[in-house]
Amino acid sequence: MTKLMEYLLEPQTAVVFDIDGVLAVYEFGELSHSACPDEDWEDYVRTHDPYASSRPVPQIKRFIKDKGESRVWACSQASDVEAPGKRAFVTRCYGLVPSHVVTVAQKAEKVEFLRRLAQELKVPESRVAIVEDTVKTLDLVNRETNCVTVHVSSFFDYGM
Repeated sequence: MTKLMEYLLEPQTAVVFDIDGVLAVYEFGELSHSACPDEDWEDYVRTHDPYASSRPVPQIKRFIKDKGESRVWACSQASDVEAPGKRAFVTRCYGLVPSHVVTVAQKAEKVEFLRRLAQELKVPESRVAIVEDTVKTLDLVNRETNCVTVHVSSFFDYGM
């Protein structure tokens, strides 16, 4: 096991996962990653629940089981239309309590969520980690906080 995984598994470390492309396999279309162009996504979500058929990632599911759900959160950008499907997916597939599934209007608001979480848990920011698939978001968090930044690819061989 890597030093990073050992650190994330430590009881005092809080781990925050993005949803799309991290907790949810990003396969929304038929033989395609997307069911529609980005600009039509919100209209699509009004008539479909893409998260009803989303699949969890076995390695991350195993990690959360090993760590325990009490120190795990999900935080994702989502519109009011999209948020209920995301929340239901995470609670159903990963067992997180609804209060540990947070949605934000803008990706930059993740930084504020991470800071607030560290304060609420009374831990230094270095004890809060975010797991993302978007390097720009990881770079932003890295610049703005002392939180641990983890690319989802770090979990590819977890538990193997």
